[in-house]
Amino acid sequence: MSRALRRQPLVQKPPAKAATFRPAARPVRKTASAAAAEAAKKRSLYDRLMPRFVQDIFNELKKVTWPTREETVRLTVVVIVVSVAIGMALGVIDIGFNYFVDRTLLR
Repeated sequence: MSRALRRQPLVQKPPAKAATFRPAARPVRKTASAAAAEAAKKRSLYDRLMPRFVQDIFNELKKVTWPTREETVRLTVVVIVVSVAIGMALGVIDIGFNYFVDRTLLR
């Protein structure tokens, strides 16, 4: 046995609890049609008209933390500025490559 295994403490399971006897109560069974009728009564108009996945979408959208108007405007400006800067950088690189190809390779 390796030293690492000898140093680790052994994990011992807690002692099992004594079994207790409880007579099982018999559940009251409803027929399928009675259960379906009862479930249909409990459902609201919203539940009956909307498919389940649409309800899930609305429930998830209620949990979303939406940004404020100021945050939205600020982040939109940042996206526009970064897009323009990257566009200008790519334009300069394109002009540079065109100049290089015209002066060296196409002469």
